[in-house]
Amino acid sequence: MHNFLRAVGLKQLKTNTDVDNFLFNEVICEKNKTAQLAVEGGSVIREYRLKLGEGIGICAIAESFRSGRMNLSYFPYLNNPDISTREICTVERYTEKESFAGLTDEYKIGLSLIFFINNPCDYRLLPEAGKLTDFKGTCLSAFSNSGTVLLPIHSFEEEAEALKRKKEQESLIEKAKNGDEEAIETLTVADMDAYSQVAKRIENEDLYSIVESSFIPCGVECDLYSVLGEIREVRSTVNSYTDDRIYKLKIVSNEIEFRLAIREEDLLGVPEKGRRFKGRIWLQGKVDFTNPVLPGENSNN
Repeated sequence: MHNFLRAVGLKQLKTNTDVDNFLFNEVICEKNKTAQLAVEGGSVIREYRLKLGEGIGICAIAESFRSGRMNLSYFPYLNNPDISTREICTVERYTEKESFAGLTDEYKIGLSLIFFINNPCDYRLLPEAGKLTDFKGTCLSAFSNSGTVLLPIHSFEEEAEALKRKKEQESLIEKAKNGDEEAIETLTVADMDAYSQVAKRIENEDLYSIVESSFIPCGVECDLYSVLGEIREVRSTVNSYTDDRIYKLKIVSNEIEFRLAIREEDLLGVPEKGRRFKGRIWLQGKVDFTNPVLPGENSNN
């Protein structure tokens, strides 16, 4: 069963049987159907979405075959109305299931960001699905089963100066990925200097008074991350089936903005604007499939 059903308040679903009963009794019905399409081979894919609270829910995707067999997949979802990144997102299908992953090269954090695509039927409904793989515009959201609220830290660097430094670093990372040896050398020296400074400060300071934010892959699954980021907005909703209160936090980590869902009981501390969130997340995203990058188009346009 999906490990992050708990984050949207479905903690009572503890076995695969519990999940199947909930899906067939509550989710898979005509009133919840949001998409239907026929695919190669004669099978039919149907998508169902059940709203559990404001902006949160569970999605089930059922593929029915002529033989009567059915493949069923499901996942919790969290709506994010804001664009998190306009970098090119490349879509790739998971090997063993009817799901898709998105990949963007984020120079802000210096790594390729991989996430689960939560609107796969929008992609399958494209006339040229499979031929078009690159798109611009992604709304990121995430789930956590355990998190901690930390106090903010005071930065002695002026905002304009910090922004300039970050832009320079992004430019260097882009040049380094294109093989610029001078940029690679500059980044290497900067990393060594940063390591040296942290090593000295950590002797007398707490780690989280030094590190303001971080976005680091964690575990063996490619869409799991350990994040530390600033809370920009705090909202909440109540799961209409379990009465669990779900926090919906807007988080900014290394300039990546996303929405996060977590049960009130699973968050240690009181979330407020300006404080920080630390925890492990499962990352998903809604890709704007109306904005494809056509073959031969300049990716910087």
